[in-house]
Amino acid sequence: MASFTDQLERCVLDIGHWLSANRLKLDAGKTELLFASSGHCCAALKGSNPMLKLGVDTAVASSHVRLLGVNILLDLSVDHHVSRVCAGCFC
Repeated sequence: MASFTDQLERCVLDIGHWLSANRLKLDAGKTELLFASSGHCCAALKGSNPMLKLGVDTAVASSHVRLLGVNILLDLSVDHHVSRVCAGCFC
């Protein structure tokens, strides 16, 4: 897992450099981290809290993230999103 996170950190660093070169900024405070995998691997990750260094900031893995308005869970299901949309419809 360490080599994978190192590669991912380097990739995010390269993206940050590209953004800077194009007068844009990576907002690490709004960056969410989701390690998505099979149910077996998700169970193995629950004990540890994977994190990713984004320059001086650190992104900690979450059980769900919001991507373009859709809530996505660790196992890539949208059950959480459907529940929230249904709850909003009853208001």
